[in-house]
Amino acid sequence: MKIQNTNYKFKIAGFLFAVCISHLVTASLASAFFVETRNINKAGALKTIVIDPGHGGEDTGAIGPSGIKEKDINLQIAKKLEKLISRKMGGRVILTRSDDTFIPLEQRTAIANKNKADLFISIHANAAYRKGASGVETYFLSFGASDEDAKRAADFENAAISARDKKDGKGADDLKTILMDMAQTEFLNESGQLAEMLQESLCRTLKVENRGIKQAPFIVLAGAAMPAVLVEVGFISNARDEKKLTLPQTHDAIAGAIYKSLVRFDGMLKAKMGYAYDKGGM
Repeated sequence: MKIQNTNYKFKIAGFLFAVCISHLVTASLASAFFVETRNINKAGALKTIVIDPGHGGEDTGAIGPSGIKEKDINLQIAKKLEKLISRKMGGRVILTRSDDTFIPLEQRTAIANKNKADLFISIHANAAYRKGASGVETYFLSFGASDEDAKRAADFENAAISARDKKDGKGADDLKTILMDMAQTEFLNESGQLAEMLQESLCRTLKVENRGIKQAPFIVLAGAAMPAVLVEVGFISNARDEKKLTLPQTHDAIAGAIYKSLVRFDGMLKAKMGYAYDKGGM
């Protein structure tokens, strides 16, 4: 039995080493995909922020009752957030995609790692079997899902795993190993704090149901060497919510709420680092 356990540990160690090499190779290719905005200042703790508009290209994400595609909603919100951060907060802002392009899940965090990002946020719109489901959820990484809804959300988002990984035979067990390893990183606590700030700000601004902060094994968050969260800004499967999510004023409200939470998070980081924090930035 000891021999089997030892062999298993060697296999896991070898796999994780291969994953690290894979991430380095992926990161070297990732620069072809991201779009960077201008630098304004470096005063904040969040000097580089990566915004990930979920899905894209052949991966449409969820589709609403009237045919609205999640990928389009995500991109519109991400672009408004990028402009807001650049204009008011400063620093460097990177979009993992700026148009209707398919970006493999593992390349999204590779972009963040390559650019030494201080924060990674993935924007999505939710879907549910219950047509009346509504509200906002914010996630951070965990090996196991916090509830059945979280598990279903992760399963749906993870369905876009790259064709390369499928061809190489990287299945659920391999991915769980990566997630279990990454869930122990030093950024888990900060990710949870950011998720709390995001959830509070979005629910207060949008005046929608607070579905809570949850944890789930999202592939897009695995491998991020910085605080990383995934936010579901509404249910595109709900006809009423779908209509709201198509409105520019809703995109503005969501971007504004996320921005406020980032300012608050930046202040928390600066306090930890010994900076003087001016709450007037809110």
